[in-house]
Amino acid sequence: MTCPFLNEAQVKYCQTSSVRKLIPIAAVGRAADKCSSADHLTCPVFRAHPVQGAEETAGDAATCGACPFLGESLMQYCAAAPVVKMVPYSESLLARCGSDRFRYCELYLSMAHPRIVAEEVDGIPVPEWLRYSTNHMWLDVGEDGYCHAGIDGFLSRALGRAERISYVWQQGQHRATAVVTVNGVDHELVFPNPFLMTSCNLYLRADPSRLTAEPYTSGWLFEGKPAPETSANLLQGAAARHWMEQEQRRINEFLQQQPGPNGPLAADGGLFAPGLAQYLDQEQMRAMFHTFFSPYADPNPAAQGANS
Repeated sequence: MTCPFLNEAQVKYCQTSSVRKLIPIAAVGRAADKCSSADHLTCPVFRAHPVQGAEETAGDAATCGACPFLGESLMQYCAAAPVVKMVPYSESLLARCGSDRFRYCELYLSMAHPRIVAEEVDGIPVPEWLRYSTNHMWLDVGEDGYCHAGIDGFLSRALGRAERISYVWQQGQHRATAVVTVNGVDHELVFPNPFLMTSCNLYLRADPSRLTAEPYTSGWLFEGKPAPETSANLLQGAAARHWMEQEQRRINEFLQQQPGPNGPLAADGGLFAPGLAQYLDQEQMRAMFHTFFSPYADPNPAAQGANS
C-alpha cells in the first residue's frame, strides 16, 4: 500500500554543479533549454569542464546534442508537504510513504483526515484489525514488517485530557514505555511485550491532547519491528470484543466500590463518565491504573471474566 500523496517526477540536474538543483522535466518543451540543446556549448560550467571531442563539435551546433553532464533521474515527493523534497525512487521502499506505515504519517493524517470506522462495544471503538493487550494498549502489525502501538478507546476515555507526554526510550529493544501526566500526576503507559523500537510519536510532546482525542490515528505512541513474542497473549476480533464487555462491567464495579461521592462516575451498567481522572483523587487514580492499565494487572482474560 502506498500513500495517496506520494507522487513521482522525472528530474534533470547538472552533474558538475557544486549545488545539485533538481528540475522537473515538463511533458511539453522537454528540449527547450540550454542543457538539452547545442546551447550548452555556451555554458560557463561546461566550458570549465571540457570533454574529449568538444573542440571538434563546438563549431558545428547541428551535430551537437545535449550536454554530456546533463543527468536525469526518477524521483518521488510528498504532495502534502509544504516544501517539496525530492527522494530517489530507489529509496521508496525505505520510506514511510512507500509502505502502509503512511497511515500514521503526520502529514497524511493532517491532510486526509481519515475516519476510523470500527465496531463499538458499549460506546468504545474496537477496530477489528488491531490486537489488544489486557492493559488496554493496541498493536498494529503492517505488511511491511513494521508495527505501531498506542492506547485503546477505553484507556483514552478514562484518562481524559493529557497534559504532558514523555518517552522512557525512543529506540532499541524494549517494552515500549511512555509517561503521561494527567491532573498533575504521572502514569506509565507500557506495552507489555518487547519489540525493536525505531521511533516514537514526538508530535505528542507538542500536542499531548491527541493521545486521547485520536488514540487510533494521530495519537499513536510507538513504531518498531515486532519479534515473535510481541503478539503473545494479545486479543483480536470476537475475543477482544468479549474482553472489552468484561472490562466495562469491571470498571463500573470498581467505581461503585470507591469511597466518597462518585455519583457521576459509575453508570449502572452503561458507559462510565469520560475523563475519570478529573473525578478521582490521586489514591483512587493509582488504584484504577494498577487494576486496569498496569502490564501486570489481570493478564489472563479468562480470569478477568471469572472475577468480574
